[in-house]
Amino acid sequence: MLQKILLVSVVLTLFGIEQVTAQNNVKLQTILLDSTLTKNANAIVRSEDVTIEINSITSVVIKTKRTVTVLNKYGNGYADSYEGYSPSRKIRKLEAVIYNALGKEIKKYKKKDFHDRSAVSGGSLMEDTRIKYFEYTPISYPYTLTFESEIESSSSAFIQRWKPILAYRLSIEESKYKILNPKKIPLRLKETNFENYSIDKNKNDEEVTYAISNVSAQLPERYGPSHNDIVPIVHVALNNFSLEGVKGSATDWKTFGKWQYDKLISGRNKLPAETIKKIETLVANAKTPKEKAKLIYEYVQGKTRYISVQLGIGGWMPFLAEDVDRLGYGDCKALTNYTKALLDSQNIPAYYTIVYGDRGRRDIDDEFASMQGNHVILNIPDEEEDIWLECTSQTLPFDFIGDFTDNRNVLVIKPEGGEIKKTKKYIPEENILHTTATVNLGVDKTMSATLKKVSQGLEYNWNYDIQFETPKDQKLYYKEYWGYINNLEIKGIELKDDKDTVEFTEDIEVFCSSYAKKVGSRLLISPNIFSWDQSNLPKYDNRKTPLVISRGYVNTDEYIINLPEGFIMGNLPEKKSIETVFGKYSYELEKLSETQIKFKRFLKIIDGTFPKEKYEEYRKFRSQIKKIDKSRIALKQQ
Repeated sequence: MLQKILLVSVVLTLFGIEQVTAQNNVKLQTILLDSTLTKNANAIVRSEDVTIEINSITSVVIKTKRTVTVLNKYGNGYADSYEGYSPSRKIRKLEAVIYNALGKEIKKYKKKDFHDRSAVSGGSLMEDTRIKYFEYTPISYPYTLTFESEIESSSSAFIQRWKPILAYRLSIEESKYKILNPKKIPLRLKETNFENYSIDKNKNDEEVTYAISNVSAQLPERYGPSHNDIVPIVHVALNNFSLEGVKGSATDWKTFGKWQYDKLISGRNKLPAETIKKIETLVANAKTPKEKAKLIYEYVQGKTRYISVQLGIGGWMPFLAEDVDRLGYGDCKALTNYTKALLDSQNIPAYYTIVYGDRGRRDIDDEFASMQGNHVILNIPDEEEDIWLECTSQTLPFDFIGDFTDNRNVLVIKPEGGEIKKTKKYIPEENILHTTATVNLGVDKTMSATLKKVSQGLEYNWNYDIQFETPKDQKLYYKEYWGYINNLEIKGIELKDDKDTVEFTEDIEVFCSSYAKKVGSRLLISPNIFSWDQSNLPKYDNRKTPLVISRGYVNTDEYIINLPEGFIMGNLPEKKSIETVFGKYSYELEKLSETQIKFKRFLKIIDGTFPKEKYEEYRKFRSQIKKIDKSRIALKQQ
């Protein structure tokens, strides 16, 4: 009797387990997805649970459980599941399971099934960070991935932030984040962009939790703010921390910078005596510290090359200056420290500076001292204006950083501590592209021209790279640049890079076999040959974000157009001008003689952040410019 009872009990238990498993699988059936989550989405985070256990400043455990449903091929990136590891970061647990649209398990990965490779990035010589990852090629959509990992790190200088909405076109069904702090180690939190979201949170000395649910996918909007500026994020930092065994304590940027100087930078600027003597000879005839700094910067550009090296604390500590001097290469930290050491040898103050390097322009948060930044540049205080040097570039002019590190908060590391400064902002009047041309039109509809483009400021930054391309690629570039001119041929290219004036000049000869359009006895031409506005801004019925014009500029054009033999210009159209809060535009034709006209164009775009309601006004402004740019005039046959 007892055996029968036990048998029934086992059967019921197994049946119960099967039922629970079946229920779990049912939850992953994509037919059950809410339409508000599938709309505009490439993938949906079904659930995410991240727990950070802070056991001590040398022991932080990160537990992650995540389930993502991928709706189409564009969502595959959200299913990428991997963990990095290094001598200070150990993987305790790693597994993943793939389910089909019906919730049926089709593939399971244990830790041993994950591939292992170096985390070496492009241009990197060596790194001791590696990655465990798996590759899954979907045979159909949608599918669902569950991923679970557990990591222990001996470094607590970086505490994983909470950013539940990682990207556009990603919906969030549920995301939870928890910090367990049983030792009550003092920590700081900063919450950003919470105002437009419903977020549950709870805080005490030992535990902090955040949760968000049912967030529909957001779509990117042209000229919108950075994604980090519109989604909720929680930043976390410990007042006392450890970085690869180097302990620190800081609550503000001054003390944080002091720690970085003392522990990561100080004492790494020694140079061989022969190198110092060589530099003394190099700058002997220079009259000012700025002239000396320029010669030293150009010396570094000629001697070294950039290559990434990330070993242990080397991710934040620069190579010794004498090693860079001997080897001739280094990463941003090493090359910046080396340049600083050379300047130090000539008693020119210069400071190692941490920055977020990207063209989207991201600031070091001046209100939240923590390990931030992804790049290093050099700051030289000057009486007129701070000098900023990009030490990884062999091509940029002295005191020109371009759009990779312009106009943003940076952390300047000084012996007495850290200081937040702002890098140079290039105003519209500095970012100039001036195009002049002499154009000859033929009776057979042909057009030939010699033109000169002169770039300054950020326009220099946006144009000077073409000189490093092959002649073939240069021709392809210009054909694409003027892609609206059918049958355009590039006959000659001459480029000049004046680094002293930060001016790039492009002299180009072109020919087109069918520029004009013949209508009866008339020829129709567009006088604006080389500067058509190519913007195509979408219309939004309900725009969500502000209008952000990140950088302003001024473009001017002036062409002398020689009319075809036997043709004259009729009445010239009136000058067209538009002026808005976003900038100015003018288009003008002037009759020089019966056979020659002058075309003049002026465009100034003003940078700034404007209310979302202003976007439509800006779109219309650019649309008007585009229409006028393409306008044609008729040439009459005599």
